[in-house]
Amino acid sequence: MQLQWLLSSALILMMFAMGLGLRWQDFTRLMRQPRITLASLAAQVLLLPLLAIAVALGFGLGAAAAAGLLLVALCPSGSTSNFFTRLGQGNTALSVSLTAINSLVSVVTIPIVFLSVAPLLGYQGSGVTLSFFSTVEDIALHTLLPVAVGMLLRGLAPGFSRRIETGVVSLSSGVFFIVVAILWYQNWGNIVRSFATTGVATMVLLGLAMASGWFAGRIIKASQRDKFTMMIEVGIQNGALAFFIAVNLMKDPTLVGAPTVYTVAMVLAAIPAVLVRRFL
Repeated sequence: MQLQWLLSSALILMMFAMGLGLRWQDFTRLMRQPRITLASLAAQVLLLPLLAIAVALGFGLGAAAAAGLLLVALCPSGSTSNFFTRLGQGNTALSVSLTAINSLVSVVTIPIVFLSVAPLLGYQGSGVTLSFFSTVEDIALHTLLPVAVGMLLRGLAPGFSRRIETGVVSLSSGVFFIVVAILWYQNWGNIVRSFATTGVATMVLLGLAMASGWFAGRIIKASQRDKFTMMIEVGIQNGALAFFIAVNLMKDPTLVGAPTVYTVAMVLAAIPAVLVRRFL
């Protein structure tokens, strides 16, 4: 119970911090860039889950590992993608807007796709039966509500919001890493045994995700700056949300293998991408 509370707190704080950096104009901005918006949504919402399914089947992953890979593909980036986009001199405004719309859409797409596709991959859960509406409610309360509160606070007290944003991000990240460490300690044997297949499959999915964002931008003839932004936005996923669904909603820590590897690997992949963008 304490672990679940810590995970809920970390996710709420992360989404609250994201809200502190958002304005209503970030949503309306996408209406003026429909091609980039649709291409990014197609890569994130449609293509990435299909790639996760293909990778899981191609590597012959077990049911829990395949479901975990699908889960991480369904959880779009949080403020981490905005951070790396800013470091790489990408289109930060576009990144923030795409993060906002992806987070909004994922409240519905996660339960629809996961609850319908995971059983087809052989995953039967851990005895927990989730309904669509209860899952939407839980995800919305832990994502959309704190984002809305953060946006409201920014609108009412912009100076205060800017001062606390870094601290909130640091606190939420610290709590999240504590949760990850505890879960790794409790499930170390399973993680080690499955890493040879799950780890490689997860890193393959990460490579495909980043490539998908880049080529989606290339198809619509986006600028180099926007293609980099789309690559980061599609490649970076919300590990905290994937952990929350696995541990708090599904009550199944065996699902966290792929999200754990992806969360570490995406940071390690984003750093050289940023360096290439800035200096080459």
